[in-house]
Amino acid sequence: MLTRTLTKGEYTHGHLTIDGLHICDTLENANAQIPAGNYTLTFVKCKQYARKMVLLNPNAPCDLCKKLKLVYNNTTLPCYCPMLKPGNGVHNRLDGSILVGQRNCLGSLVHPKDVFDSLYERIRKSISRGHQVTLIIKNLRI
Repeated sequence: MLTRTLTKGEYTHGHLTIDGLHICDTLENANAQIPAGNYTLTFVKCKQYARKMVLLNPNAPCDLCKKLKLVYNNTTLPCYCPMLKPGNGVHNRLDGSILVGQRNCLGSLVHPKDVFDSLYERIRKSISRGHQVTLIIKNLRI
C-alpha cells in the first residue's frame, strides 16, 4: 500500500508498505500523479530503459518511447507512463512515475537504485509464484 502523506509545492511524499511493514519512501510530482485507487502491477519491457519495469497501467503507449543511449535514474519518459522506478527528484518529471528510495529531505530520496532493486525482486518473485500484486494508493495528506 502506498500512503501519500505530504504534498508541498510539486512534491508528494509517501510510504510504501507491504502487509503493514514499512518498505521504502516514495516521491511523486504532485502535478502528474496518478489518482488514488487500486492498480495491478505488471512487468513490461520498457524501450527507454531496455529492461522490464514495474508498470501500473498495462495500457500505456510504450510504442512512443525510444531507446536512449544513456539513461539515468532521473531520466523522464516522453509520455505519461506511471511506473515504479528509481530516482531521487521529481523536478519537471511529468510522466506519472512513483520514485522509490529513502527520504532524505523535502523533495529528495537517497539510495534509489538499491531500494528499487530490492522491491523489484520482491514483486518479481511474488508474480512468478502466481500471485496477483496490487498497489493500493491512498491519500493521507497532512
